[in-house]
Amino acid sequence: MNKRRWMLILLLLQVIMMAGCGENEKNNKQAEKMQKWKEEANLSGKESAEELYQAASEEDTLVIYSVSSRVFEVKESFEKEYPGLTVEIKDVRGEDIVNMLQDNYEKENYACDLVICSDCNGSLNRELLEPGILYSYIPPDIAPKMKEGHADNELVFVGEALMFFYNETVFDEQPIQNIWELTKEQYKGKIIMANPLSSFSTYGFCSAVLGESEKISEAYEEYAGEALDVPKGKTAGEVFWEQAAKNIVFTNSSDEVLEGIGGIGSDDYWIGIMISSKMRYQELGYHFAPIYRLNPFSTVYTPNSVTIAAGSPNINTAKLFVRYLLGETDGTGEGIKPYMTSGTWSTRVDVEDANEVPLSQIDYLEINKKYLYENMDAMSNFWNELLKENVTP
Repeated sequence: MNKRRWMLILLLLQVIMMAGCGENEKNNKQAEKMQKWKEEANLSGKESAEELYQAASEEDTLVIYSVSSRVFEVKESFEKEYPGLTVEIKDVRGEDIVNMLQDNYEKENYACDLVICSDCNGSLNRELLEPGILYSYIPPDIAPKMKEGHADNELVFVGEALMFFYNETVFDEQPIQNIWELTKEQYKGKIIMANPLSSFSTYGFCSAVLGESEKISEAYEEYAGEALDVPKGKTAGEVFWEQAAKNIVFTNSSDEVLEGIGGIGSDDYWIGIMISSKMRYQELGYHFAPIYRLNPFSTVYTPNSVTIAAGSPNINTAKLFVRYLLGETDGTGEGIKPYMTSGTWSTRVDVEDANEVPLSQIDYLEINKKYLYENMDAMSNFWNELLKENVTP
């Protein structure tokens, strides 16, 4: 190798090393900034609402990323409760929140203060909470009043679920007892569900079913009286969805499912899968009912959490809003009330919700975030292929 080529190689190595040093220096500076921010944020602090309000009066508009429509009600009452404080809510889809926050963090563009969403595939925990892009703030006077498992790694402020519902115009009572009944020919075109690749919560539901092959197999045996034939390389969950998808009409959102099975004069669809919080529309005359008991499960629990974004420039307002959202120390505050309706479950031991049936009496499944995250690509590939076969362009 001639001298000139050696010189070029050495020069290239030098450029690479300098770039690496520059990146390390940038990362170190950002780590120092984050450490300073955490110290100033004092996320384990014991400030009262009054103390936070006083400090928040020196801050700017609180920015929240969320897809929850009811957070707008909380915003209105919060601004009335605390004159001078303002809240801006940005409607960001669950699957987009991860990318936006990672991009904000990398560019040191701390444009978000609070995130309100559910973690339907484990990415919120693995890609945002674990690396320190999001943080939990659990007010110490409220923490002892949270139900078990709802104030650990992240603060869950309300419980929701993806559930099966039936059309009360068509049926006087629950029409199915086993999930495999949905594969019958009579249900072809009579089941409506949001496309799991366009609905974050529905994706969580569908993926949870894929992860429970043993329960799905046992349910089939009870339904058919024989063992399920699972082809090599497939799972029982995949077999179920491959058969059920032939009967399902896929739509864009739970709102369309609501209209399909519960709208006035609607009898085209018999069964729907949608978010449980839609149950509040029963009071407005929608004619659908939930299925609480079903073999092997009728419901996938998808609770909503509230977290603080790293670098939040309005940390005191953010902490005050979290307290407000939880109903303050005694749980009687206005902020929690928009979420205490039929189809949402209280996560506080001292606050009752509006449900006639508690979670303990529902055949529900909790999302296995670790499993879903580790198998995310395989599940997405499965649904991409399945929807190609069952969705009309």
